[in-house]
Amino acid sequence: MPYSILLVDDESAVREGIRSRTPWERYNFTVVGEAGNGIEALELVEDLHPDVVITDIRMPYLDGMDLIKEIRLVHPATTLVILSGYDEFTYAQQAMHYDVSEYVLKPVSVADLCELLERLSNRLDQEIKRTQDQERLKEVYQQALPLIREKFLLSLLTTTQATTDQNLISKAREYGLDLDKDEFMVALIESDHLQNDPLQTLAIFEVVDEVCKKEEGSLVFQFENQIAIIFSAKSHGQAHYDAVFKKQTYRKAEQVQAYLEKYNFPVVLGIGNQVHKPSAISQSYRQALRALNYSSCYPEQSLLFITDLESDSPEELPGALQELQANVVLSVKTGNEQQVSEAVSNLFGEALASLSLTQIQELVLSLAVSLQDLAHSYGYTLFAFSEEEGRNLFAELASLTTLGKARRWFTHVCLGIREKIAGQREISHIQFIGKAKSLITKHFTEPGFGLEEICEMIGVSPSYFSSTFKKEVGLSFVQYLTAMRMDRAKELLVKTEGKTYEIAQAVGFSEPNYFSFSFKRHVGVSPSQYRQANR
Repeated sequence: MPYSILLVDDESAVREGIRSRTPWERYNFTVVGEAGNGIEALELVEDLHPDVVITDIRMPYLDGMDLIKEIRLVHPATTLVILSGYDEFTYAQQAMHYDVSEYVLKPVSVADLCELLERLSNRLDQEIKRTQDQERLKEVYQQALPLIREKFLLSLLTTTQATTDQNLISKAREYGLDLDKDEFMVALIESDHLQNDPLQTLAIFEVVDEVCKKEEGSLVFQFENQIAIIFSAKSHGQAHYDAVFKKQTYRKAEQVQAYLEKYNFPVVLGIGNQVHKPSAISQSYRQALRALNYSSCYPEQSLLFITDLESDSPEELPGALQELQANVVLSVKTGNEQQVSEAVSNLFGEALASLSLTQIQELVLSLAVSLQDLAHSYGYTLFAFSEEEGRNLFAELASLTTLGKARRWFTHVCLGIREKIAGQREISHIQFIGKAKSLITKHFTEPGFGLEEICEMIGVSPSYFSSTFKKEVGLSFVQYLTAMRMDRAKELLVKTEGKTYEIAQAVGFSEPNYFSFSFKRHVGVSPSQYRQANR
């Protein structure tokens, strides 16, 4: 597919000469449009999205440099070429600032144009090839892999978004990690050195990594001011393996601690409970973190196991509940109806059948608070979704004494909140366009009013504003603004005796000549002819 070019020059003879004499097809180009000034060019750029814009500098109404500036705002990937008779250092500086690809001086011969197109074609081909070069991408990926792997490992510790274990196993495999196991335990190593001495940090990390490498099943990485170890193994269905894995992990942790003491690294190790799936690793991490917190209570201890410090409790439940609850809130915010229903069902599923009434009530209250926060952020309250048949929110919550009741009630409430949020997004989108139209109506008579100004008023990026506005309105911002100015000009031409330059100023044109040019292009006749025909 040929690359598209827009020619911009105020001299029609120059445009015609360039267009007719240049063998565009030979270099895989096609001219999709021509413009005689910067404002006309800007409109064509919005409509045609050319790959390349070749423009003169000195043009009426909007010069080449201002045109380039406007194009860069909304279409930063467009290739820009200046074809000018002005060999000035200032222009060259500005061209560099706006990342202009070529600055060619007039007069330009066919041979010069052919050389230019060959350079542009090669450059565009290379850019595309570079983005699609699988070997290069693989090399870049391999270089970034250690950072990607570390980011993934950190997410295992800190994520609150529910995800399937199979997905985590698959992702880990992509990064050269093995999480296809069912025994996991997290240990955290903390030292005062880690906060203020990066060389000491590296030394400690190397010791820990060297010890853990002696046996399989350990992932070592740095996390904030701590070093984390994820111990793992696969039980292969052996019923007694929980005790075996726990004993092996304790032994490994003691080895790490012994080597660190040997090399005079004063550290504390906190070890969480064992969990049985990758998605629960974050739970063991939180327990290891709690274990470290006990170091102030037991300053003589450098190995702190959470099982030694806290009495047995259904510890696995809160961590899992936190993730499932977070998934409910996320599905309400961004999911569809089916995803919301599934998330609520997963939270109040069979796995929680052993919960006591007190635990169910705690869960209900916690989820209600999270949903109230979400509803409030969109200007609503949970009361609006819960009251039925004269019962209030508190009576509703108190009645949720079984998982079945809780599941049905929260499904109803969550679907209601989701519907309101989705509706508000649609309203917000409509309000965005409405606000833009209102601002255009208010400011279209101001000569300096344009894309950059309206984007500052609304607080959005030019590219987002332009694409959204055209999608919703059917016209680009420039076309819509010009049409409004033309409508107002026609009204003034018929109802007042104002001169052409006065009407031009009244509708936002600082250049009377450009007003006349634009009017004739949009209406088909000159302002004076329109006045005569409509009186």
